[in-house]
Amino acid sequence: MADTVNQSKPNIGHSKSLPRPDLNAPGRLRIGHLMTLYGLSHSTFYEHRKRLLLPPPDGSVAGRPYWRTETIKADLEK
Repeated sequence: MADTVNQSKPNIGHSKSLPRPDLNAPGRLRIGHLMTLYGLSHSTFYEHRKRLLLPPPDGSVAGRPYWRTETIKADLEK
C-alpha cells in the first residue's frame, strides 16, 4: 500500500489588504492596495466596484485589474 502524500490546496481566495502605498510615486495598485486605501473589506470592495463607486481600472495583466497611483490619488482627493 502506497503512502499518501498530504497535498495542500493552492493559495487561492480573497484578496488581502496590502501595506499603504506611496501615492506620490508612479506605480500600479492592485485590489489589496485599494482595500487598504479605502478601508474596505473584500466583499465591500466588490460591492463598491459593482455600484461604480470606485474608478474603473486603468488596465489589467493576466486578467487582474490595476489602477495607476495618480488615478486613485485624484479619486481620494475628491
